[in-house]
Amino acid sequence: MDNIPDAVPLSDEHQLLLNELEAYAKSTIEHETARLVELIDIVNQSVDIKLVSGIPVTNVTLSIAELEALAMKIPAECAYLQSRMNQYSSSNMFRDLSIEAKTSLSLSSLAGTKGTAEERRRQAEITVLDERLENAVNKLIIKGIQGSIDRADKVYEGVKKVMDFRSKEGLFDRKVATP
Repeated sequence: MDNIPDAVPLSDEHQLLLNELEAYAKSTIEHETARLVELIDIVNQSVDIKLVSGIPVTNVTLSIAELEALAMKIPAECAYLQSRMNQYSSSNMFRDLSIEAKTSLSLSSLAGTKGTAEERRRQAEITVLDERLENAVNKLIIKGIQGSIDRADKVYEGVKKVMDFRSKEGLFDRKVATP
């Protein structure tokens, strides 16, 4: 929360709002990314790697059809989440413009009052603190969703590599088997 002035302590109301917004951000990120997390969990739970006598032994329980479904569903879910991120971003952009306008108006109304220019600027920023906090939460939500998309992209690449390997292996087998 870089936009919170250092010289002015948060009021109890602002501290309560900050705590509520933090909880809101966590629950929103969890809600928005729940389907993607489920897909990643499917992949994670379907792969078992053990050391048996010093040799890694793997067991993958996903069929080629299930891998294909994941290869389609993960990017689709990422595209959905990208659209949700765009909604949060556009909301923030317009709120940023509003905050700047309100801060400027508040600052101009403080012209000629006591205090340094920096003190007046901080006082003007306090008038839009709630909106700044909401914007910071939206930015946190955007980062959380983007982090989930980045992780899902790595899982997708792994699924794709396995599919490519299985596909090449099947082609190779067919070429050998045919006279």
